[in-house]
Amino acid sequence: MAIIEHSSMPFRPYARLMNVIGDQLITDKKVAVIEIIKNSYDADASVVKVRFCNMSNVGYNSLPKEEQAYIEIEDNGCGMSLDVIKNVWLRPATPNKFDKKKRHNLTTEKGRIVQGEKGIGRFAIHKLGEKIELYTKAKGENEVKLEMNFVDFNPDDANLFNQPADYKLLDEVANNWYVQDPSERVTRESGTIIRIYNIRELWSINDYKELYQNIQRMMPPVDENARLLGVNFVQDFTIEMYRDEKLYVDEDVRTFADVIERAQFSMIGTVDENGDVHFQYKSLSPRRFFADTLNLLDDSALSIRNYSLYGTKWFKDNDRSPQCGPFSFTFYAFDLKNKDLTILDKDLERFIKENFVFVMRDGIRVYPYGEKGIDWLDLDKLRSTYRAGQFISYNDLTGFVYISQEQNPLLKDATNRQGLVNDRGCYNDFKSLTTAVTEIFNYEIKIDKNKKAIQKRVPINKSNEALQSSLLRLQKSLEKSKDLETLELSNKFFDAYKKHIGVITDRMETVEDLAGLGMAVEKSSHDSIRILSLMAQNVKSFKKKLITHKYQEQDLIELFEELEENLNIVHEDMQMIQPLFKIQRQSIKNVSIKECISKVIRYFRNDIDGKIATNLDKIEDDLVIRTNAGLILQILINLIDNAIYWLGKSGNPEKKIHFAISLSNRTLIVGDNGNGIREDVVPLVFNEFFSMKSNGRGLGLYIVRELLSRINAQIAVIENPTEKLLSGANFIIKFDVEE
Repeated sequence: MAIIEHSSMPFRPYARLMNVIGDQLITDKKVAVIEIIKNSYDADASVVKVRFCNMSNVGYNSLPKEEQAYIEIEDNGCGMSLDVIKNVWLRPATPNKFDKKKRHNLTTEKGRIVQGEKGIGRFAIHKLGEKIELYTKAKGENEVKLEMNFVDFNPDDANLFNQPADYKLLDEVANNWYVQDPSERVTRESGTIIRIYNIRELWSINDYKELYQNIQRMMPPVDENARLLGVNFVQDFTIEMYRDEKLYVDEDVRTFADVIERAQFSMIGTVDENGDVHFQYKSLSPRRFFADTLNLLDDSALSIRNYSLYGTKWFKDNDRSPQCGPFSFTFYAFDLKNKDLTILDKDLERFIKENFVFVMRDGIRVYPYGEKGIDWLDLDKLRSTYRAGQFISYNDLTGFVYISQEQNPLLKDATNRQGLVNDRGCYNDFKSLTTAVTEIFNYEIKIDKNKKAIQKRVPINKSNEALQSSLLRLQKSLEKSKDLETLELSNKFFDAYKKHIGVITDRMETVEDLAGLGMAVEKSSHDSIRILSLMAQNVKSFKKKLITHKYQEQDLIELFEELEENLNIVHEDMQMIQPLFKIQRQSIKNVSIKECISKVIRYFRNDIDGKIATNLDKIEDDLVIRTNAGLILQILINLIDNAIYWLGKSGNPEKKIHFAISLSNRTLIVGDNGNGIREDVVPLVFNEFFSMKSNGRGLGLYIVRELLSRINAQIAVIENPTEKLLSGANFIIKFDVEE
């Protein structure tokens, strides 16, 4: 094949490309203002003034210039020389800052970490308006004035009928610059003033308010917790906002200082490059504080504190280790469902709901993280699709995650300044580790919320005791009365009270029985459905052989044997739960504890056989209790079910459940070699509705305690290691001599 013509040419974009980039690259006008302010920060300015003038005249561009609406951003930074204007500022995507970062020259003369690097932040100006006047002066240089008119980049009358000839190429549009002496606008030794006309969007009262809030949040608060973590930043950068030369201040805007001071729950710490989290947790009510170090990717280490984390699933699914680099965090949370009005007011509650977790890089905020509605950790989504109790509510959590360019080089800003890019999966690493930390925070908060709720809740027996005491005082007072009518009415009241208490007690026992029965039936129905499904599958398979006459006599024998075996299992399970029904509970007889243990182990055969070792065949003593079998079975079902669940969370490869019966002491001990019960949780485990399971009801151990109280027996957690059967959770039941 002969080449008949050959040449080359560079890209020659149409000038309208500037409008397209400026309009679509920065998607929000408030973000555009922040981007320009960031340039002032990189220029080592100590003060930036953002002015909105004549804004009621937006759209009236034919007015005299002094009456037109404009936005002005002025700083006292290092300014720019003509050389910088021509070779850097007017060359979008300049590698100027990027090259400095590659040479690890990240800091300015004031020691600030340079924020920009892509060389396109200046397009934020076009998001705000179409005509720009820029005045800048570098130290020892003359003032430079630059004029840009983005209207020139599009035809004056852009419409569907424009021809290609109507559009100018980018290199055909000139930007005018002037070197001026004396200075027209920059009166300081150095600085930059950008004035933007032909404002493109109206600004509402709410827009000003949101921009003011964003300005306040651009720099992190003076957080002593962050300083404790080694996150140091110098607040030498002031941003002032004006409307028609009047300083704009919104006194109603709450600050993070209020949150940090009043937070009911806080957790601060660091996550290193290996996934090790070092943290401190604090609760104000009830007061509790502790510190710990764990590896977020090590299930065996996490299980010691009963943590089971969804956040680290990303690493397991992709068989990778964290590549995002180390970071620090300061998290704060409130219980908005049960408000503490001594801490919360309406303004602070609104502030918490409108501010999520912010990401700060070298002391400057990364947008849009933290904004209202930006649940970048997907906490509420996970609460609805995975498990609600596993994750803290998006509305209850606020705080900061601190990263740096030096330690997190792969966590880069997206080009449109709306988040971080997922370079080589590093953003997923960062997000997953942060989510895992919030799960730990949520777990500890749940403990303290439960403790507080239990402190407020008056147990039924305590309530009955208080009522009984009041009635006794009333009776003694009535004994002195000589009013016949009062005495007769009082006796009727006491009779009615006695009957009412009897009815309430019966109903409570019925409810407890039904709750316990429901949990047992739930498990049995699940197992039975699985077995029946397997039986149906086997019958269906044999039916195909029958139709095609491709079966042997042995196939039929094996089918019936499987059906018989499976039916026996279902029948045995149904027999197991029969004593739990109320009609069966009325049957009092001698009940063997050892025999009941054997039945319950068979009941849990799918969870125990080949997976968990028991010492059933080594139990020598037996204890016979005069009661109904359903009560003892229900107690054992709950204890063994708990042991199986927590052994599954322990990561222990050699799982065990052991039993010890003492005839002389009339005791039964049930122990496992899981992670055990945390010391701070032990006082709570028998309270109703308290559960550390992510989807637990909090009724199992409560029902066990109430059932035992009916036969004058008690249950307790064994905390002394020398008295335990195994290293994990150990419960001891003490049966009285007279049941």
